[in-house]
Amino acid sequence: MPSQIYIKDLFNSISTKYDLLNNLLSLGLHWSWKKKFVRMIKNDNNRKVLDAATGTGDIAALLHHENINVTGIDLSPGMIEVANQRFKNITFEVADTLNLKFDENLFDASSIAFGIRNTESVEEALTELARVSKKYVYVLEFGTPQNKVFKNVYFFMMKKFIPTLGKIFGMKSSYQYLIDSSIKFPSDKKFIELADSLKIFKKTSYKAVFGGICYIYKLEI
Repeated sequence: MPSQIYIKDLFNSISTKYDLLNNLLSLGLHWSWKKKFVRMIKNDNNRKVLDAATGTGDIAALLHHENINVTGIDLSPGMIEVANQRFKNITFEVADTLNLKFDENLFDASSIAFGIRNTESVEEALTELARVSKKYVYVLEFGTPQNKVFKNVYFFMMKKFIPTLGKIFGMKSSYQYLIDSSIKFPSDKKFIELADSLKIFKKTSYKAVFGGICYIYKLEI
């Protein structure tokens, strides 16, 4: 897994282009996935939520729109700066998911979208998010498509297109990391096995979204 310093520097460098990258990696579908993710959080009657790796604030804004009290945090000051510019009425803070300053059980739940793969330790991130949450940890993350043909086509497109775009913007290595991390990250049952190994969740489940380009994980504390 990448170091926290590397991740902080990387996302500071791409903060103004982050939304464009989400569009590319998700084939333009990330908004529908995020809305599905937030709908699950709302339907479980969570009223106070910590949104970790909030990026430029998309999930926090959707939660706020559903009248959920949300605090968005991110390791990257650049990301938080963009989030604050976009959404003036939401609380955003620079914070490390691996070392949260919040009290235990302060939030009903915590969420992390397209960010868990960018932590230095997935296990530590999940443990910290569970510590500050009363009921659930929700994770939305890129994964491996379930259909072999679709998987090969999708990853071929990403491997060819994203690095080329990064080269145009002068950030080839940063863009390459984003696609490589998406390909290598353990998804579906493998992620559930990792979460179960921590022995802190009573029940774990997942749903594949758009054939498995990404997955929604629900971890009950």
